[in-house]
Amino acid sequence: MSTTNTKGCARFESEAEIVGDMLIIALRISTLAHAARQSEHFFQCAEQGKPLKITNEAVFAQSVANALNREAEDGSTPITRMLDKATEWVSEQGEDGIEEA
Repeated sequence: MSTTNTKGCARFESEAEIVGDMLIIALRISTLAHAARQSEHFFQCAEQGKPLKITNEAVFAQSVANALNREAEDGSTPITRMLDKATEWVSEQGEDGIEEA
C-alpha cells in the first residue's frame, strides 16, 4: 500500500489518509466554505438574482456534515455513494488491494 504524506503542504487543503484502522477524509472548514463559494450552485443562484452568503463557516460545516450523513430511502448516504464511486474507480484502474476473483 502506498501513501502520500501531504501534511504541511499548502496545495492540499483536503486529504484522505489511513490512520490506524480508519480511513480519514479531512478538510479545513475554511476550505469547505471556499469550495462552496466557488461552486456551480453559488454561481447559479447569483445568476438567478438569489446570491448566497455563508454567515458562519463552522455552522455551515456542521450543516454540510449533516447533509453528508443524510440517509436516502435505500439507506445510502452521500458518503456511501462517494465510496461506491471510489471503489469502482480503484477496481477499473487495477489499483492495489483488489482483484477479480
